[in-house]
Amino acid sequence: MNSEFQLALPRQFQENLIAKKWETLVNQEFQGNWQFPDQEIAAQDVPVKIKNISLKVLTHLEKPALQPQQTSLLLMSKDLKAQLVIGEVSVDHIVERVVGGIVGRFRVQASCKNVSLIMKPGQGSMSLALRPSVGANTASAVVQEVRVAWAPGSWNSEGIHCEGVEGFADLLKTEIDKMANDSESFIQPKKDLIKKYVESYLQDLKLDFSSPRQLIVSRPDIRVLMKVDQYTDQGEAGALVQGHLQIEFLKSPDEEVTNLTLSPGSMVGGGAEAQILLPKDFVKQVLAKAYSANAWLHQITSDKLPGFSSLMNSRFLQFFVWPALRDYAKSTKFLFEVYSNKDMEIQGAGLQYQVKANMYSRMRAPRSGAYVPFVNWSVPLNSKINLQIANGKASATFINPTLGLTPYYDASYVAKYSPNRRILYGTIRDKVLAGIWGKTLSFEIPQLPLMEGVSLKVKKVLAPANQDLILQLAP
Repeated sequence: MNSEFQLALPRQFQENLIAKKWETLVNQEFQGNWQFPDQEIAAQDVPVKIKNISLKVLTHLEKPALQPQQTSLLLMSKDLKAQLVIGEVSVDHIVERVVGGIVGRFRVQASCKNVSLIMKPGQGSMSLALRPSVGANTASAVVQEVRVAWAPGSWNSEGIHCEGVEGFADLLKTEIDKMANDSESFIQPKKDLIKKYVESYLQDLKLDFSSPRQLIVSRPDIRVLMKVDQYTDQGEAGALVQGHLQIEFLKSPDEEVTNLTLSPGSMVGGGAEAQILLPKDFVKQVLAKAYSANAWLHQITSDKLPGFSSLMNSRFLQFFVWPALRDYAKSTKFLFEVYSNKDMEIQGAGLQYQVKANMYSRMRAPRSGAYVPFVNWSVPLNSKINLQIANGKASATFINPTLGLTPYYDASYVAKYSPNRRILYGTIRDKVLAGIWGKTLSFEIPQLPLMEGVSLKVKKVLAPANQDLILQLAP
């Protein structure tokens, strides 16, 4: 079965969605190890080569938030740690000097190797300016700007060891100090490269809601996938998600695929909370498929069966109604396996239905540590069922039910145990019927897994009967 759906997400949800995207950044350390190209500068007309430059940063980023009327995020570093590493600063140059009218050429060589500078605590800052980007089926961000800055005197040296001609070694140390004390001059030529490093780092944090998400349902024979076909950012109006639910009934022999579509012109949205729109026959068709012939089996113990507990607790009542029960302790739990070899008939729409089912139940009794066949029942049921949905749960109430009960002792049980086969099934039927009249059964509604780590639960129903079903959702 395939069913269309529309999902309206208000702007606040979009903001929460974006915040969810960056939650990983907030909860873990941001790490960068940025390698920069070699460069050459002039110091006192002498070319100085700087090789193997890298800047390592380690920090936590403050949790982002969209401000009203703003569409950009600013992430600020907290407790920034940094290490500036320079593989080599060197000079190898021919210097001309005039001495006594004679021009002399001197080769000057000096170098400082494996320079390591550690940033002092609280002396540096880093910020990322990001613009959310919502595509057809992904949520990511465009890195607008990366800023890294520090004040003069922010670095501690682990010892700068230089070799070479006296004076020129001091010149190299001076250039290293200039580099460390002027963050603007150091960072500005490298801003585009740093931006690319950050963009690459953030690629792993992209949220992709195009991948099918499986809903967790209580019946293992039913498989539900939620597939998003289109995600449209509508600005201040919120976002509209269009897709379909793919529902597989693994035990159903019917291989025909039912396609449910939304009514023409039907739209969802306009509220302050998230909403989902489903075809008006969605509930009816799902129930019909789930309870088609030979496609289901429910197990229930006798202590959960309405009206049966009073029969088990009264030996006097058992004597007249079902003598074979006297062979068992009052606390005995019989097992009922309920099924049907015919399709369930379902009429109605919205949340009100008339259900007619010809069911059967295999009743099993505990003997020697195992359940053995005991009595088989034919159980025709006809009832109005009202559904209610609230806070992630659906409740079904039986209204004006009619029930039939016809017992058949299992032949193997009769042959082995020779029970008294008298059963006043009319009395049992009346007790069970009285137990289910107005009885409300509740079960969890599967949450909608919009994307990894983001699921929505059904809060309540908004649409009236005979229209496409609108459900209000909450995180």
